[in-house]
Amino acid sequence: MQSPRIVIGWLAFILLIAFSIFSFIVSGSITLEVWISLLITPAALALALNRDDWWNRDTDDTTTLVEEEEIELNSNKEVPDPEEDGFDIPVL
Repeated sequence: MQSPRIVIGWLAFILLIAFSIFSFIVSGSITLEVWISLLITPAALALALNRDDWWNRDTDDTTTLVEEEEIELNSNKEVPDPEEDGFDIPVL
């Protein structure tokens, strides 16, 4: 017996594809309804194909806190000369 979530996912996928094809045939052109149903189908397919419940997963991927190293900031308030740093001065 499969999970009801998987069955609902497959049914939603099939119904969305069928609705988009039916709406395309009835209207004779690609309308907003057709595009919306086609854009929602990957969500239903992901629901059907994902066998693991993401809320019941037991993972050992614990996050560890990393201490940041203190960086000493240079409190020098002087602006460096761009010519000494290798930058050219633009000529207008």
